[in-house]
Amino acid sequence: MQLVSTPRVEFLRGLRDEILSNYPRGRRVIGVDGFPGAGARELADDLAAVFDDGGVPAFRASMGDFLKPRSARGAGEQAYDEITFRRVLLDPWRLAGSTGFQTSAFDASRDVPALSEWKTAPADAVLIVDGAYLLGSLKGIWHFLVYVDAQQAQPDDDYLASTTPFFSASAVVDTSAPETPKRVLSDSC
Repeated sequence: MQLVSTPRVEFLRGLRDEILSNYPRGRRVIGVDGFPGAGARELADDLAAVFDDGGVPAFRASMGDFLKPRSARGAGEQAYDEITFRRVLLDPWRLAGSTGFQTSAFDASRDVPALSEWKTAPADAVLIVDGAYLLGSLKGIWHFLVYVDAQQAQPDDDYLASTTPFFSASAVVDTSAPETPKRVLSDSC
């Protein structure tokens, strides 16, 4: 099914083409970092649809599905169960072949481990993961990382100061107008 051409879809096609020109084959891991209200999850969903539309199978995961239980959950990136994320999703994804992986492991609304199905993917596919704090301890795992910035989001100033996403992300996208996202180019001169 071909997606209807809109300014948002065309913008995401350009982002997809940039990613594919840098990483043309294999299993790619793309992060979409953004705070609540920025639209990171929606951007990740739409980016996955654009990859699928272009013939590249896309799989979606959210760091919100890899949380620690409330009793052990810290603030910021300390809320994520990085060990489980790596064990059931990232490491099997990177092995490719017929290795199974899970795109979720925790049901935050019920505060219990999630019953998740094991999935497989072809050797040439993309995994798109959304969540806040992806430039923290997970920084080195992404082939390409999009930082989603929007005026209505409430960012963590300490995180922004320590990770400088406007300079360390592969792309910064302003989603203040969701139907017409724009690339933000950082000028460090």
